Amino acid sequence: MSNATLTSAKPPGNWTQLNKQLAQAKTLLRQMSQTIEDIEDARTIERAKRVNGNRPRIPWAQVKKELQLD
Repeated sequence: MSNATLTSAKPPGNWTQLNKQLAQAKTLLRQMSQTIEDIEDARTIERAKRVNGNRPRIPWAQVKKELQLD
């Protein structure tokens, strides 16, 4: 018989729980990162609105037309 390193498909005991917690933590961090990006975007938009004051804005139809690729 050989005393080669044992490999198993499943991590032993606590590793299963730790891997699950790690996956949950990664998911939470991803969600928090997206939330932070959304907040930063909202701040940028509000700052732009303040800077532009009451100047007329570009209508959405015009923006859409300019962004469409022919």
